Formats: sequence, C-alpha cells, structure tokens
Amino acid sequence: MKKRLKKLGLVFTMVAGLALTTGCNKNEKKLVEDMVEKYSAYCDLADYKGIEYVETKTVITEDDVQYQVDSLLSAYATSTSVTTGVANDGDTVNIDFLGKVDGVAFEGGSTDDAGYDLTLGSGMMIDGFEEQIVGHSVGETFDINVTFPENYGEPSLAGQDAVFTITINEKIVKEYPDYTDEFVAANTEYKTIAEYEEYLMTAMTDNAKESDLNYNKSAVVTAVIDNSTINEFPQQDMQKLIDDTVAQVESQADSYGYELSDYIIAYYGMSSVDEFKSYVSDLAKSFMTEKIVMCAVAKAENITVTDKEIADFKAYMMEQTGITDEETFDDAYTTEDVAYYALEDKVVEFLLENGTPVEPTTEAVQ
Repeated sequence: MKKRLKKLGLVFTMVAGLALTTGCNKNEKKLVEDMVEKYSAYCDLADYKGIEYVETKTVITEDDVQYQVDSLLSAYATSTSVTTGVANDGDTVNIDFLGKVDGVAFEGGSTDDAGYDLTLGSGMMIDGFEEQIVGHSVGETFDINVTFPENYGEPSLAGQDAVFTITINEKIVKEYPDYTDEFVAANTEYKTIAEYEEYLMTAMTDNAKESDLNYNKSAVVTAVIDNSTINEFPQQDMQKLIDDTVAQVESQADSYGYELSDYIIAYYGMSSVDEFKSYVSDLAKSFMTEKIVMCAVAKAENITVTDKEIADFKAYMMEQTGITDEETFDDAYTTEDVAYYALEDKVVEFLLENGTPVEPTTEAVQ
C-alpha cells in the first residue's frame, strides 16, 4: 500500500507529529461525516473535474545509469599525489593563494598555507581564476589578475581588481577501479554488469514514477485550490494550529538549552520570534486551505473512508514516522488527523484520475 503521508500541494509540516486538529475517539464514520460537513462549509468549490495541470513525466536514460555507475566507481577510487607536471583543465590541484587589492591583503583572500583542493574548470572560483592556473607547473609560484564581479557577496570587493599569488602544491590524481563483472560482484548485490545496470534502470524508473506521481498529485491539488474560493477560515482551529506549533518549537528549543529567539535564528534562519510566528501563520493558512477544499470535494463526490481504511492508514503512518508504540502515536496524532489524511489520499487520487495533464515535461534524474 503506497500512499502519501506528507501533504501534497500546500503542506503543513512545521512540527513532526503535531496533532493538527482537535478530535475525540468517537465513531470514525460519524467523525469523518462531521469533519467533511464542517470544513466544506467554508469553501465555494469551483470546477474540479477535468482540471488541467502541468504533468511531470521523467524519462530515465542510459546517461542516468552511467552517472550511478560513475558514482560507484568514485566511491572506490584512490587518490595519488603528483608533484611534477603541468596543471591541465579538468585536473584537481592543491593550491595555496594570497589575494591583494591595491597591494593590500583582504580578509578571506588567503589559504594561510593550509592548501585548497580545486578542480580546474569547475567554476568554483571567480571568472579568470581557474583559467590562469592551467598551464603552470606543479611547484610553481606565480601571480594572476582577476576582477571580482559587481554582484560579489562581499561589497568591499565587488568590482575590484585583485592580484592573487598562487602556488601549485600538487596534482591529485584519482585512480578508478576497472568496471568489471568481478568488481560488481565484490561491491554490489549483483553478479554481473548487466544485472547491476538492469537493476539501476528498474529502480530509477520506479523511483521516478513515484516521484512523478507525487508531483502530479500536487499539481492537480494546487490547480483545484487555485480555482476555489475560501470564504473564511475556522479561526479557533487556525489559532490552535499556530499556538501548538509555536509551543512545540519552544519546547524543542528548551530541550536543547536555547531561548526561543536564539533557536529560531539557529535552526530556521529567521531574525525574530514575530517573523517565525508570521511564517507559522502562513503555513497554517495553507494547510487549512487545502483541508477545506479537500473536504468540499469529498462532500461533492460522496467520498468517505471506512474504519478499516482509517486503521490501515494509521498503520502506514506509524511505519512512515517510525513510531512503533501505538500510545506514543496516539499522543501525537488524533483520530481526526488520521481520518483526514486517509480521506485526503482518496480525494487526491480522484482528482488525478479526473484531471487533464498538459504540457508534459521530460527531464533526466540523476
């Protein structure tokens, strides 16, 4: 039974295991009926059948398989230091450098003799830096002239001309094992190259299909939501979502010995508690928007879930979250949570089956 636990489209995932709504352990069928009736009332549902959505359709190629083969070989490669010869495009070299602007060294412009591994042609450095190393010999010290781009991250250097003194310490040559049946048998679960590459193609194709399915479900849900009108939100439920999420994050911060404001900066990259609360509020609105529209479609199409489907989905959620103890799970998710996720899964399946894919895109997966 492959189903989605994470929300498709507009997703509310701030706190893993947060009980998103209130609910009680009453008859599941009546619970679902009440939930659908309650939330669908907040929505003017537009057309939801035949909705056009941009289809994601991934095609796995031989190049994708080769990428995985190369990754395997790279994992078993050995590196050799070469202290003679010339640095060529594509070589990995270890260098030291000291940069100066108007003859003055600037912060962050030196390796301090610690050495830096750089693959020439990788584009990791500013324009002109790597190109001017090509052709110089290992052990040589020389100057290069570069200009920092106008949009460089450090404003004091943006647009400035600089001179870097470079020393090439060594070339780092990777030696890859031979790609043979023997290598495959020794380092994978397969006996031959043919078996291994057949597995890669099958596994990558299956993964791509599952990923495409989730993207397409998300696309059709988003399209239906965009076509619908939310007249108002259940304010009590919305506020509970926000308050519970903030409280959960505050508890997490306390468990790590942080003040909430410091935790938000460290783990969420936000500058203030107010900014974080605004972000949570937006997520709550997105989550509730989707719940309202999904319940409206369920009501219009008489889609419901049985007690067995709810129980099966609970087992799936426990598997996906890694919660093995039922009591712990019940502390995290209410009966209505599970019922809604199970119902939503059926509604999204219905929308996809009745949707119209357009402008399929083809992309390779690596």
